[in-house]
Amino acid sequence: MLDYLYISLTEKRIKKTTWERRLAAIRKYFSVIHRIEFKGETRVAYELSAMRKMYREDQYAHLLQVRGKSAIDKKELTTTLNNLPIRAKAICLVNLVTANRPNEMVRLKIRDFDLKNKSVHVYLKKQKRWHTKRLTQEVINAINLYIREYCLRADDYFVGRVYKNGRYESTTISEIGYYKALQRWTGLTGYNFRKSQVMAMHIAGADLPTIAQQTGHQSLETWIQHYLTVSEITVDKYL
Repeated sequence: MLDYLYISLTEKRIKKTTWERRLAAIRKYFSVIHRIEFKGETRVAYELSAMRKMYREDQYAHLLQVRGKSAIDKKELTTTLNNLPIRAKAICLVNLVTANRPNEMVRLKIRDFDLKNKSVHVYLKKQKRWHTKRLTQEVINAINLYIREYCLRADDYFVGRVYKNGRYESTTISEIGYYKALQRWTGLTGYNFRKSQVMAMHIAGADLPTIAQQTGHQSLETWIQHYLTVSEITVDKYL
């Protein structure tokens, strides 16, 4: 394991984020399949710490760069989404306006929507709490059309699964399955939608607490760390 991770860094030169994911996957494999834990292994902890420090050396520093999913102009993106089939359109518009994470989208149920009050109640898995987000009339219209077309009931999952014959099944699809669906419909990911909504609100003049209220971020510090780059287009206006 240690040799593999060392080679991944020194020869393959993978990014730090990828290195950490590989380590997590290896640990899970040994824990689940072989019931081997490394928490008490001093040597393993020392070697892993040393490799993490290597990423701060000049020759590997570029591997620390993280380029997140890019934002798309919201008007252009909305125009594209409006041309999608009924189900795909409703799901994508909800994802865009709410700036939901993939794990939040796949767990949404029809009963979580309060269309009369233009809102949706989202369970933030990361923060383990419920949070209310706002909806636009355009999104509400798309949701109503989707519900009527597929005869959805309160307990049905909003995303669910639809087979080739058009049959809808109320089930929680995986985040990977959701990712593939978005890629198939738009060529984008949920995080492209998330950043696009943040950028659009920021350009429109919304302050950080207002944007964080819609995205569901509890910490403004975290929000700034991950989404500050979306304001570059605004910075350009004043250069």
